[in-house]
Amino acid sequence: MKRIISSTHILAAAALLVMAAGCRKNNEYRNMEPVRDVKMNSYDFIKQANQSGLYDTLLYLLNKTGIAEKLKTGNNTFFAPQDFSIASAMDNLNFIRKKRGEAPNWTVDSVSTGVWDTLLNRYMISGIYSLDSLRRGDGVTLVNAYEYEMSAKAISTTASGIDNGGSMVIQYSDKNNSRLIKFWVSALTESANIKTTNGIVHMLEPRHVFGFSSFLGMAYPAQRSPYFGIPFLVPGTGSIDIAYYDRGGEGVGYHDFEPANRGNGKFRFEEGVDTDVSTEGPYNIGFTFPGEWLKYSIKVEYTGLYSSYTRVATPNSNCIQHIEIDGVDVTGLMNIPKGTSYQNWVTVKGKDVQLTEGEHVATYVVDAAGHNMSRIGFVPKFRKPFHGTPLQIPGTVPIAEFDWGGEGIGYKDVDEQNKGNAKHVMRAFEGPDTELNPGEGGFNIGSLAVGEWTSYTVNIQKTGKYDIIFRISSPNTTGKVHAEIDGTNVSTVLTVPRTGNYATYTDLIRRDVTLTAGERQLKVVTDAVGFNISKVIFVAK
Repeated sequence: MKRIISSTHILAAAALLVMAAGCRKNNEYRNMEPVRDVKMNSYDFIKQANQSGLYDTLLYLLNKTGIAEKLKTGNNTFFAPQDFSIASAMDNLNFIRKKRGEAPNWTVDSVSTGVWDTLLNRYMISGIYSLDSLRRGDGVTLVNAYEYEMSAKAISTTASGIDNGGSMVIQYSDKNNSRLIKFWVSALTESANIKTTNGIVHMLEPRHVFGFSSFLGMAYPAQRSPYFGIPFLVPGTGSIDIAYYDRGGEGVGYHDFEPANRGNGKFRFEEGVDTDVSTEGPYNIGFTFPGEWLKYSIKVEYTGLYSSYTRVATPNSNCIQHIEIDGVDVTGLMNIPKGTSYQNWVTVKGKDVQLTEGEHVATYVVDAAGHNMSRIGFVPKFRKPFHGTPLQIPGTVPIAEFDWGGEGIGYKDVDEQNKGNAKHVMRAFEGPDTELNPGEGGFNIGSLAVGEWTSYTVNIQKTGKYDIIFRISSPNTTGKVHAEIDGTNVSTVLTVPRTGNYATYTDLIRRDVTLTAGERQLKVVTDAVGFNISKVIFVAK
C-alpha cells in the first residue's frame, strides 16, 4: 500500500479531479450546495473519492486507528484531510529530525497509533453538521469524542475580486484550548455537504497541514523532560502522581507495549500509557503489561535514608513491581496484595532507599501485571522540618506540615494508612489523616485517636508570654487536646467545644503561656477524640 505519495502526484491528481468535475453533471465531490446524497456510508464515500489517490494514506490511518468503523456505522460529521496534508506534516517532522541530527526517515508507521487516533478524532464530530447549520456569525463549537473543542463556521469566498461574492465554504478550526480566536488554527473545505447514508462529509483543501498545529508536538516531542517543566521534589508533599510521568513519548518518558491509550481518563490520550480516572484522584494507570515502565525526573532535597512506597489496587494475585533510581533497582521486588477491585487502594512498602541530594530519574517498573497504580513516594526516615527550616514562633503552625521522619519521629498514629480525602496531595504515605479544608483553606487532620500526636521543629524568636490558639471543629463536646514544648505540657489539656460540625472552625485558646527562645520541638497531642484540627497559632503578648 502506498503510504505517502509525492506532492507533485497529489497536485496533479487534484487537477484531474477538478477537470473531471467540469465534465460530470452529477459531481458529489466539488459542489458546495445543495447537499448531495450518496448511497453509501461515509467511509465508502471516501474510498470512492480516492479514485485519483488523494486519500490512500488517510484510508490506511482510518483503518489502523479503528476510526473507519465509526465512519461506517456512526452518525458523524467528518472533515476529510487529503494525503497532501498528511505528507506536509510528515515533511515537517522529518525536517525537524534532520535539524536535531537524526535520520529524516520517519514514515506514518513511525508515529504512534495513539497520536493518529487523537488527531484524526479532531476531524470527526458526532452528529450531522451541514454547511447551512454552521452559518452563525461567530461559528459553532463542536466537541469530539475526547471532549476536545473545535469550531466550524460557514463563510463566503471571494469571486472576481469581490469579497463574499463567491460560494460558501466551511472554516474548520482547532481552538487549541483557547477562547481567543487569534490562537486558533483553521482549515477551509474544498468541497462540502456530501450526505452519506450515515453522516456527512466535508473535504478539506490540500494546503491544510494535518493536525493543525499539534502534530509535531505530539508525534515527535522534545527530549525527556519533567511533565510540569521542573523535577518533582522528594520528599516534596510526600508523593508523585503516577500519571505525570516525564514527557518525551514512547521509549523516552515511558514504555508501553500497546500504542493506544485504552484508559477512561481522557488524559495524555495521544500516548500509549493507559490513564484512568481514579477514586483517589486524579488519575491512575491501568491495563499493565510486564516490562512496561514510567520515568520521573526528581530532585532529592536531602541526602539520607528514605522509606519507599507505592499506592496500588488489584483484584488479582501475583502482581509485582519495583522502582529504580538512575537505572538501579533500589526497592527490590514489591509484591502487591490481592484486593477486591482495581480501585481498592492499598499502600505497598519497598526496601529503605539511600538517596543523595540532587537531580535523579526514578523509574516505576511493572514486573508482573494485572494491577492499577496511582502514586509513588519516598519519605525520610530522619527528622527534617516539612519546609526544610523550622517554623517561626510567633506565627502559625499548619497542622499537616509536621516534621518528616515517619512514625515515632514526625508523628504517632494508630493506623499507618492515611485515610483522609487529601492524601493524594498531602502526606500520602504517612499515618495522620489529612483532609481538604475548603472553609479555611489548606488542610486539617481528622479521624484522630487518643494518644496520637504530630511534631514540629519550631524557632521561638524571643522569650516571653504567648497565647496558644488551636483552630478546631467538632459536632461533639468530647474532644481534648494539648501542646507540648520539648516534652513539657505548656497549654494544659483543653476541652474542645461544639462548633456545630466538622467544617465549622473556632478558636480554642490557652492564654499567657511562657515560652523560652530557641529551637524547640512542638508536639500537638490528642487526649480525647471527636474533633478536627487545622492549625496552631502562637501570638506574642
